[in-house]
Amino acid sequence: MSNCEFQTKAVAIARKLMPDVQNKEESVTVISGEKKSTIKNWLYSNKIPPKGKRLSIADKFGVDVDYLFEDAPYNLPVTQFDSSLRCYLVPVLTLSQLPYLTCSDPLPISGRTIISLSDELQKRLNDVEKTYCLVGSGIDYEPIISGGDTIFINVSANVVKGHFCVLVGDDTRIVRVQKDGFLITNNGETVKLTDNEKLLPIIVTMSSSYVKHAQ
Repeated sequence: MSNCEFQTKAVAIARKLMPDVQNKEESVTVISGEKKSTIKNWLYSNKIPPKGKRLSIADKFGVDVDYLFEDAPYNLPVTQFDSSLRCYLVPVLTLSQLPYLTCSDPLPISGRTIISLSDELQKRLNDVEKTYCLVGSGIDYEPIISGGDTIFINVSANVVKGHFCVLVGDDTRIVRVQKDGFLITNNGETVKLTDNEKLLPIIVTMSSSYVKHAQ
């Protein structure tokens, strides 16, 4: 991939994220968090960020690092395997960002969480890269999933009866999939999946002291 392609993609994404800012230097500077001198080097001197910074920069732009810096197809930020750590780097989302996982607009993320995903767990996943996580502030399923737990979901995971999912819609909440297929909330209410709602299977929940499978 040429430096020009990176520049073109960065400017186009910046315009999407900050449509009211006409100055491309300003928008790219704000989104990237880099110095103005660095941005000038990107835009006018055919410089490109070093490999060690590319993942965090792509995360700020809300796209996959391979799309922004390579010739890969367009994609939102995805989980990356770090061979040096032998762990996965999982994008951290907020509760309000969950509905946008099924959209194509850039989705800037605040950081990544390190986790090891077992081979047994990965058998449930069609695409391990589609794993995301969030801190369960505002949603819980006491006593099994607490409000402060980190909840790992996977967009491609199979919905398994007896397991937990995040029901994303106007009222986002955690539900348990009963053996008869019904969805049960924490207070015992039965809910039915509507056309404008989506189930995101929870694959792991993690507190500060332990990790548990959501089942």
